[in-house]
Amino acid sequence: MDFIKESLKELCSLMTVSGFEKKSRTRLFEIARQYFDEASEDSFGNFIFVKKSLNNNAPRLMIDAHFDMVGMMVTDILEGGFLSVTNIGGLDARILPSAEVTVYGKREIYGLISSIPPHLSKSGKGNVPKIEELYIDTGYSKDELKELVPVGSPVVINGEYTELQNGFVAAASLDDKACVCAIFDAVRRMSAEELKYDIYATVSAQEETGKCGAALSACRIRPRMAIITDVNFGAIEGDKDYDSIVCGKGASVDISALTDRKLTRGVMRLLDKEGVPYQRICEPSYTYTNNDLVSVTGEGIPTVLMSIPLRSMHTPVETVCLKDIRSLADILIRVAYTEKTDLEAI
Repeated sequence: MDFIKESLKELCSLMTVSGFEKKSRTRLFEIARQYFDEASEDSFGNFIFVKKSLNNNAPRLMIDAHFDMVGMMVTDILEGGFLSVTNIGGLDARILPSAEVTVYGKREIYGLISSIPPHLSKSGKGNVPKIEELYIDTGYSKDELKELVPVGSPVVINGEYTELQNGFVAAASLDDKACVCAIFDAVRRMSAEELKYDIYATVSAQEETGKCGAALSACRIRPRMAIITDVNFGAIEGDKDYDSIVCGKGASVDISALTDRKLTRGVMRLLDKEGVPYQRICEPSYTYTNNDLVSVTGEGIPTVLMSIPLRSMHTPVETVCLKDIRSLADILIRVAYTEKTDLEAI
């Protein structure tokens, strides 16, 4: 687990607000080049890493995890050292008042989110304030901020990587860097001799704001099949069983109209046959992940969707169990060592 712990901590330290992933390109490439044979990027901001099989003419297996995170963008500079903002992606507005943030202008600036007091807010006392009522307090003057912070600058809600008990960790951007970490862990342990595919790992852009990045990568790669990885809702008290998966009991295989049924059943039977623990979750129509567009790219790509359970989604204290990251990595290795026709025949 030491690799997963250290790799995850490093990945979560990178600023990757959706649309600004390239700001962390250099460090991501330094990390990935230790485990892959090739590394590239496209104009959209996707990163593609390749590990080659020693088998001649091996088909391509795409394994995707998105790199971007939710955040905010500066929309105006106000008197008194305040910045107005709007959201990038589906932020949980309930946690924003009093949050610590970093503004990525011409240099990094620390700030605090203030809000109109409840008794003065148009939202009403006790209601969640609208993002238009929230302002970042920097302590700078308006003139100073005009020099330091261009309108359109990204903002990150600070969330320190924290180790909890029993192998749990909390941090911002575990959605979806937990899955990036799982892919890196899997690939570093894969034997090129045993690989049935050339592995194309896509660390994709802008999932939180449109889900187009992975589909563009799929157009470029043209894989024989694709495994999409993302987080899903980690169960908490009061959840219905079918709405979430349990943290600490392994990654899930998702069953959906937008995943390939034959391939998905084959993966589950493979795991059952080898005694590999996993969970199942049903998402009858849309999965709201990169899977939905990748599956209909080109003439259609057979996909399997796998998830890591995560609590407190889209907050600076997203929480996962390290065992679930290793579980996903183990599943990816087993699939990568099995021919697609064999999977479908199990």
